Amino acid sequence: MRRRIFWLVIGWLVGNATSMWFQRRLRRTVERYTPEHLRREIAERSSAVVDQGADLVRRVRQIRDDIAADDPAGSNGHDYGFRRSGQRSRRTHRPAGPLR
Repeated sequence: MRRRIFWLVIGWLVGNATSMWFQRRLRRTVERYTPEHLRREIAERSSAVVDQGADLVRRVRQIRDDIAADDPAGSNGHDYGFRRSGQRSRRTHRPAGPLR
């Protein structure tokens, strides 16, 4: 059993090391053969996409907060019959006994 665990761990380590080495080598090769203007354009586009994503997240959170502030029933507008403590009763959750 110890041998199996040993070789499993060795295989996992070799696999991870090989994967990291290959990724690094591929990245270097791509950088070497890609023209500078294309790399610059890709970097600018990716930063623009990240900025748009952050802006979208900010707007969604603002809308969620506005809705939660206006609606006393809850943030999603639905009242599911929860108790004040936030827990449902056992009867609505699952049957109390076995099904026949």
